[in-house]
Amino acid sequence: MSLRKIVLENYRCFRDRQEIELARVTVVLGKNNSGKSVLTRAPLVIATGFGTTSSAPLDLDRLHPLPVDGFPDLIFEQSTHGRFTLGVEIEGRNPFAMEATIRYVDEDRSAYVSDLRLGVRGESVEYRLQPAIELTEAGPIYDIRRGREEPRTEPVPFEGLLPRSYFDSFAPLDRPRLGPIRFLSAYRDRPERQHRLPFGTPREVGEQGQGVYGILADDRARRSGELIERVNELLAHIVPDWRIEEIQAGPLWSTVLTRRGSSIRVNLADAGTGLAQVLPILVQCALDELRGGDVKPLQIIEEPEMHLHPAAHAALADLYLDTARATGTRFLVESHSETLLLRLRRRIAEGACAPDTVAVYVVNQQDGVSTAQRVAIDELGNLGTGWPDGYFSQDYQEARALATAQLSRSGYAS
Repeated sequence: MSLRKIVLENYRCFRDRQEIELARVTVVLGKNNSGKSVLTRAPLVIATGFGTTSSAPLDLDRLHPLPVDGFPDLIFEQSTHGRFTLGVEIEGRNPFAMEATIRYVDEDRSAYVSDLRLGVRGESVEYRLQPAIELTEAGPIYDIRRGREEPRTEPVPFEGLLPRSYFDSFAPLDRPRLGPIRFLSAYRDRPERQHRLPFGTPREVGEQGQGVYGILADDRARRSGELIERVNELLAHIVPDWRIEEIQAGPLWSTVLTRRGSSIRVNLADAGTGLAQVLPILVQCALDELRGGDVKPLQIIEEPEMHLHPAAHAALADLYLDTARATGTRFLVESHSETLLLRLRRRIAEGACAPDTVAVYVVNQQDGVSTAQRVAIDELGNLGTGWPDGYFSQDYQEARALATAQLSRSGYAS
């Protein structure tokens, strides 16, 4: 199963309803403080309402390392008596759709699912909380309508966003799951000069890339080194002629760079920041390729281009497309990179991928209200409806101003 769509309304800086369709590679663009991070991190918040036994709609304690102070933080303009809506559509063997409105009651510092619409196996059911909240030992009182049946009223215990009883009849494998949602922050750990071999085998690089070096050491010490070889194949597109290696010194290990035709070893801690920033992305993509599996994760990456030359931005775009094609991993990328977008458009124009492989959203904010507009992309990679006039025009404007200044200083100004 994989997450295909998210819905937001009255959520943080998004007052109006937003429906975000997730493609294999979804790129979110926008100016600073426009709401990009709110959008890309929303699946992490929604996921706390699944797979939990908490009676609260969202198990916000699971948001580490991106905590919020409470439910009012999630409501537009932080209203202490407000509501917000979250929704998902999941595709797979058992398609599932859910849209929940969450109401916060300041008097008892509690949040409740006030309205819920579910669709499972073609069956629909709606739950509506009584206007005057009535709590019983079995749960709050709801009006329930299943399909075309007559509505009934009864207490409903919730586990996160989902009523416990509704799914009792389904086998565990059929219960709705968002699938793995992984997050890589723009603030990634700097490598240490040495690190320990982990006792077990890490499966993910972590929110700040902290698991990368344990994964590499594990691959060299206990496995064939196939993962490191694959990482080096990917690395060659970013820093040609350089490779990473794991070397042991007693109980500790070091990640080093070696150069083709040279005996020089450079500890990664002494290398440029860009390489340490991009390594978690390369390692996680290589892990997905080599380990495979039926479960298709969503990989959220903030500013993957940070500290990288623009040429590497294009290489990352190809990496996302190739990994998505090979593994089914979906990428939700928050970016400022024009080069990354150009490479994706180029691949569409070349016929290497279909236009619907890529989704581009531009987030704008006006008077404190953010909106996410999907940009149309045709089969030639042209951007159509939804693309703001003058976006990424700064280089042109600067070049024009430079030429004007040069002409003026040279005495050719009219």
